[in-house]
Formats: sequence, C-alpha cells, structure tokens
Amino acid sequence: MIKESINLKKLKKVSETIGNNLDWIQGAGGNTSLKENNTLWVKASGCWLSNSINKETFVPVDRKEVIKSIENNSIDKISIKNINLYSNCSLRPSIETALHALMPQNFVYHTHSVNLISIAVLSQGKEILENLLHEFNWAWIPYSMPGIQLAKSIQDVLITKPNVIVLANHGLIIGGDTAKLAMELLINVEKKTERILRKTDIINTNQLILAISGSNYRETKYTIAKAIAYDKLALKIAGTGSLYPDHVVFLGPGPMKIISIDEIEEIIKDPLFVSNNPVIIVKGFGIIVHHDISENAESMLYCLANVLLRIRSDEKLCYLTKENEMELIGWDAEKYRQSIQT
Repeated sequence: MIKESINLKKLKKVSETIGNNLDWIQGAGGNTSLKENNTLWVKASGCWLSNSINKETFVPVDRKEVIKSIENNSIDKISIKNINLYSNCSLRPSIETALHALMPQNFVYHTHSVNLISIAVLSQGKEILENLLHEFNWAWIPYSMPGIQLAKSIQDVLITKPNVIVLANHGLIIGGDTAKLAMELLINVEKKTERILRKTDIINTNQLILAISGSNYRETKYTIAKAIAYDKLALKIAGTGSLYPDHVVFLGPGPMKIISIDEIEEIIKDPLFVSNNPVIIVKGFGIIVHHDISENAESMLYCLANVLLRIRSDEKLCYLTKENEMELIGWDAEKYRQSIQT
C-alpha cells in the first residue's frame, strides 16, 4: 500500500472538482498530474477525474524515462507499456503523459473546456486569445496529433515558460506550483475566455418518442444536446465535419448523421444502419442515441452542443482533416482507452 502524500491528496481532491464540471471535462477526457521529485503522478488512461477520490485513478511513472522517450521519439510506447515506479500498479498512464512530464510546474491540469474549444477551433482563434489572454504567460500550439507530435510542439514553446497553453482543436493546459495556484489560474482563464451560449428554444414533443418506440434508440439524456437539432448553425457545423479529437474517438469521424422525422421509422429498422449510427440528429426534433451508447460518447454530445452554441455565424472554423481523423481512429492508445470504457 502506497502512503499518499499531502500533495497527492490535494491532486485527487482538485481533480474530482474539475472532473465533475461538464464544461471542463466530459467522461474520461482530460487529465491532471503531480510531480514529486522524479515521480510523475498522472491520471490513468480511461479513468474518470470525477472519481479521483474514491477510485484508483493515478499512476506513478518515472518522469526521466518519459522525457527520454520523447527525446527518442518513442513516447507512444508509454501508453502501451507501463513504466510504473510501483510494480503492483496495473493501470496504464494517460495517453497525454508526455505533456504532463514536459510542463515544469508541480501541478498540471489538462481540460477540454467548452469555452476554450469554441475558440481553439476557429481560424482566428490565436488572434482572439491574444486579446483575451494578454495578461497571462500563455502559448498557442497549432493542432498536433496527441503523442510524439504534440510532445515536440510543447517542447518548442516551453522556452518562454508558459503556465497556460491552448491546444488548437483540442483544449487547455494549466500549470501551477501548488494545487491552489493552478486551480485559481484555471478559473481566471475560464473567466477571461467565457463565451455567450446561444439560446435555442427546444420544443418537447411526443412525435420523436413515438417514432423510436420499441427500437434500439432513445432520446439523449442531455437536454442541451437536443438544441443542435434546432439551431441552424449547429446543424450546419455538425453536418460538415469534426472539430476535436474526443469527438472523433467517441462519436466517429466526419459529418454526423442528420435525418428528418419522416425518415426515422424506416431507417432505424435497418440493422446495418443501426450498427453504424449510434447517434442520429433528427432535424427540428432532437437527438437519439443507441441504447448501448457509452457514457463517454453521450457526454460528448453535451460537449458538442456547448461548443457549437458558442460559435457565431461570422466565425470561420478549422475542421480536422480526414488524415487527422484516421490517425486518431487507428491509434493503439485510443483503442485501449475505448476498450475499457462503459
């Protein structure tokens, strides 16, 4: 049994707070870490920050070995083989372990903030943030595939010693020498980058419920996600492509499936269609999801709605390319993360 340090207890407590804020973390996304001498305590792949206190969530790894792997261009192997400092730990370190090892601060929080993502997916995202975050020591990183590409990109900006890093089409990284300082910084950045959530009237109707009665589908549990089906801009974006990694991993690549209420009863009787479409947007009525959909995937609908409803019609978007999507889908570390999810 490993005796927990005071700082590790603080990490667990703050991680649970962060993980229970759906505007910051969705499902098993995001990760946090703590450095104690050469030990890097990092969230394990597939674990939920929202369960940090009561469940085994963090794995101790050798920070020097992680950095050595980055230098040797073999960082992806960290997600496949454990370099645990304690042999009785069976968890795999987060697929984002590299960024935590590289950041010099003791506490590092990586979130998938809906506010930050709604800016980080814009072609003018960096310019917008230069105005909003001018009081912070921050850095912008163009989209990079998680793993060695992202690690190398982070290395390039660390010369300025930023404690705030925004990852294009991905999320936010915060660093602080104490748990409290890092949390205060996270809150301050969120306040500075807060965006207005576009209000959309959602009409509750029994027509959709009747149409899917007895099928393998049900309505999504997140009310705000239904707004995508009613908002013209959100529908247009969702029907065009994907904007960030977790959307691709849990909801699939490319445009989302959008149908009319008149098509639904016939389509959901097709077994092949059902197996390939766990999420369907029914224009003007809502979103339906397969009964077997994971909580991870459904929470991504919450994230998507909150991102899309913060984007304005005059803003130009940077979608992930097909190549970006195929890299994510074929990534062994992501296959592992999905395999242990429910």
